[in-house]
Amino acid sequence: SIKKSGNPATATSSKNAKDITDEEMDKPCKLKSLFGGQKLQVAIGSQFRTIWSGGVTGKNYALFSIPNITHPNAPDSIYAEIDIFPHHVHQVLLHEHNRITRHQVFERVWKPGTRKRRNFPIDVVNEREMKTVGNITESRADVPLPSFFNVDAHQDWFPGGDAPFKEKAHGGACCVSFSKDELNLGGTRNNHNESNLLVGVGHTKVTWKPWYSKDHIPQEQKDRVPHTHYVSLFYAFDPYPPFEIRARSGYFCLGHVPMIGDKFSPTEGGRFNPHSILTRNRNLSQNFENFDCPQMSFISSFIEKADDSSKTAIGYGLNDCTGRLVEVDKKDIVRLLYPEPMDMVFEQVT
Repeated sequence: SIKKSGNPATATSSKNAKDITDEEMDKPCKLKSLFGGQKLQVAIGSQFRTIWSGGVTGKNYALFSIPNITHPNAPDSIYAEIDIFPHHVHQVLLHEHNRITRHQVFERVWKPGTRKRRNFPIDVVNEREMKTVGNITESRADVPLPSFFNVDAHQDWFPGGDAPFKEKAHGGACCVSFSKDELNLGGTRNNHNESNLLVGVGHTKVTWKPWYSKDHIPQEQKDRVPHTHYVSLFYAFDPYPPFEIRARSGYFCLGHVPMIGDKFSPTEGGRFNPHSILTRNRNLSQNFENFDCPQMSFISSFIEKADDSSKTAIGYGLNDCTGRLVEVDKKDIVRLLYPEPMDMVFEQVT
């Protein structure tokens, strides 16, 4: 990510890039696990590189791989999701980068018309521009409608009928491959008659707007639509360019760590995190209705379970405080992407 602070000018960094060699930056590093017990080990192969494909404001790129089309025996091709709706994808070379100067980074992040400043901080990582292949691929088909709509979109539930969550979604995590047979395990039958699809999970939120800081706006109006509240969604797309989006679910939220009284449920594995209780102080809320989910749930990992291909593992953060891993059956994800009409719950909203 790009660090921005005030209005930039001649760029500087906390340590000059010339003082740090590529050999130093590319040494593997193991990360210490605080609450994962002995079963969780995380390592990074090298220091980070910056994907500039999404420009200055680009972030939350999910990476996925597909077999090399032109050279089947070569390693898989790696792609970065720049945007989900519409689907923008760029092939990247994870272990290769171009060195760009601090001045070049500055020219990219500086906003024309703003005052230039000498001490604008630029991270060395921003000078390591990840190499890409070709141009950004953009899906050509229209983005499908959600497979179901939530109560926030109901004209009689939310004043004015304005859905609070912004339409454009971010990654997220991607991807898990679902075979043709797996795509027909749940939900509508015969919903996919071709090859497999790749499934990812993204998020959207109620964004802050200038009127939240205006004194003349009634507090009741601000409290009805609190900003920075997150929901998630699944989406599925073709596993080959131009990676057309074929389905997307409605919104859902991932829950808190389950409790039994004042203790955590024994179903929770791993080492106890004493800070988890703090995540229950802020719940997802809209239209004065609280949901049993954290205000912010940010999914950052989504993989197929190693010893059971019928299940997936989802890792997410709760209120930017703690993390959690959960198992989700593939058939339950399919039911969200292709729901059976008779499985839907219809309730009168008053």
